[in-house]
Amino acid sequence: MTEFLGLLYQISGSLDSENLKNLKFLCGDDIRKKELEKISSGTDLFKNLMEKGKISADNTGFLRLLLTNIKREDLLQKLDNFEKYGSGQQDDLPDAAERERLETAFEVICDNLGKPWKMFARKIGVSDAKLDQIQDSHPRDMREQIRQVLKTWQKVRGKDARAAELVVKLRDCKLNLVADNVDERLRTM
Repeated sequence: MTEFLGLLYQISGSLDSENLKNLKFLCGDDIRKKELEKISSGTDLFKNLMEKGKISADNTGFLRLLLTNIKREDLLQKLDNFEKYGSGQQDDLPDAAERERLETAFEVICDNLGKPWKMFARKIGVSDAKLDQIQDSHPRDMREQIRQVLKTWQKVRGKDARAAELVVKLRDCKLNLVADNVDERLRTM
């Protein structure tokens, strides 16, 4: 959570007054007018949105929408980096080639896993409490639930995260078709 707050602080520091004005306008349906009038910084706005459950470390969709609408590609890049790598230092991440393999594996798994995603999540070591949190953050989006599970696993494994390990865990769960799809896609990279 502290990493997410750090990201919000960085984003807030990069906003000019016009950006803040536009963000407040975009949040008009989510924040009462009297509250909006009191907001004088990006930090105030993000704090309010967090209190209302609109944004969190596991739920960055609304923040992404806001940054897209104010056309701040530089801030979207910061958000992308946070979503992919958390706040992990570069030396705690797999090398670039393995990160690319992991991203490919994530895409294939998200596209093909389906209902047995919780069994797979437990097999890769994601706790039931974290599963509940992910499910609560993305109640009607199974694909995003699966992606969050994979990102959680990657953050825990750090530089030791390997796409091949995911294939083994898929096979352990008897999800051989998904494992075959991941293997095939990795071979064609």
